[in-house]
Amino acid sequence: MRTVLGFNTAGKEEEPTMRTILVTGGHGFLGSRFIHELLIKYPAYQVVAIDVEAENVPELVRPLFASKRYSFHQLDIRNSDAVEQVFEQYEITDVVHFAAKTHVGESLRNPGIFAETNVLGTFHVLDTARKQWMDGPFEMKERYQGSRFLHISTDQVYGPREHGFADETMKYDPISPYAASKASSDLMVTGFHESYGMDAVVLQASNVFGPHQQDDKLIPIILRKALSGGVIPVYSGGEDVHDWVSVHDFWRAADTIFHLGDAGETYLAGGNAPLKTIEIVEKICESLDRHFPGNESYQNQIRFVEPATGAKPPHRFAVSADKLKQQFDFEPETAFDQGIKETIDWTLSKKRLWEVV
Repeated sequence: MRTVLGFNTAGKEEEPTMRTILVTGGHGFLGSRFIHELLIKYPAYQVVAIDVEAENVPELVRPLFASKRYSFHQLDIRNSDAVEQVFEQYEITDVVHFAAKTHVGESLRNPGIFAETNVLGTFHVLDTARKQWMDGPFEMKERYQGSRFLHISTDQVYGPREHGFADETMKYDPISPYAASKASSDLMVTGFHESYGMDAVVLQASNVFGPHQQDDKLIPIILRKALSGGVIPVYSGGEDVHDWVSVHDFWRAADTIFHLGDAGETYLAGGNAPLKTIEIVEKICESLDRHFPGNESYQNQIRFVEPATGAKPPHRFAVSADKLKQQFDFEPETAFDQGIKETIDWTLSKKRLWEVV
């Protein structure tokens, strides 16, 4: 029975081993949550986080700066020398790679930065790990036996579907520079596994939401608009469909795959919640009406508008997480409505000054 990072393939936890884990994109929504939960659950682990962003430190990692088990370095993964220096300084044993440019709209305006960060940047981290962990193809150094590279990606690599659900067996069909750059990085990771024998795994997530998410994402934007009394814009009729998974369930999936996923495999993490954008907006307004009522329904603030780039046909992104369920008996624990309520509670607890943007 193969043991990986203090677990065995039957899913039974064993005595954890000391690991020094590099988390790229550690100041992002997903990276900061992963670090927070990882250090709580695994006292033998140390985390080295890197991020291009050093200001606006996420609330979840602020207390960690006083911990001997946590270190942070501001750097850009496009800088291969800086990446190599961190690997050498800390003798990194494992990598969880979140760092990426993620805004689809921005990728249409500036595709070059997405290729540089998501493809070339991933290559820098991946190749540095290969050089540090391996003596040659399929020859792991004794010090790095069991070292793993977990690459975090997106369901958008499969493209939209008129019917049914995308799964890990389907061919990539990206429709934006963002999705294309993530598809390229996925293939780079699996290619390193096939060519060099690196223990590398890909986890593709659908849209993740929950407390602590950045203000420029869809659900925080809707909440900010609603609570400020401004117009809640819904573009192109709100007919686009995306699957949504709570950040709690994403963490559970990432934890499972980091410790138990099969090397060279790709796993999809979804929330079994494909919803139209207008359904998202209405659910948020309904929850606010119940738990934080105003003088009138928040739904009265909804306005249908056309994007500046003109109308486009709606896209439907829906995924199957059956592989996670079949292999690890994994299912989402947080229903969408519950996750929205938790997000609203967290948002209101912050007592922010809302502005219409």
